[in-house]
Amino acid sequence: MRIYVQTQGFELTSAIDRYLRKKLTRNLAGSEKDIVAVDVFLEDVNGPKGGVDKKASLCVRLASRLSVKFEASHEDLYHAIAVATRKAKHSVKRTLCRHKRIGKAELRGLRHFPREIQMG
Repeated sequence: MRIYVQTQGFELTSAIDRYLRKKLTRNLAGSEKDIVAVDVFLEDVNGPKGGVDKKASLCVRLASRLSVKFEASHEDLYHAIAVATRKAKHSVKRTLCRHKRIGKAELRGLRHFPREIQMG
């Protein structure tokens, strides 16, 4: 799983980068083989004015060519990252389960072909 991080309005510190990667690996554990990459965009919307202006946007690209996007805003960047990665955890698992369920349903449908078609 590759993680790409971009920031706007501030510099990415090593502490923020470590925290982000720790949260992503912890929340997406078990799904790594199905995830190609995670694009992270961190932004300070209002600049030095303060308020609820730190935004964390995530785009998780799955091996099945699906992508799942999340966004969270808060006055604390660390909290915004925690919320966005938690949303990613639940949504990625739900998307992967739904995708696998569709695949199984398609296989079940193949069992109901007439015998002459199956044999050749």
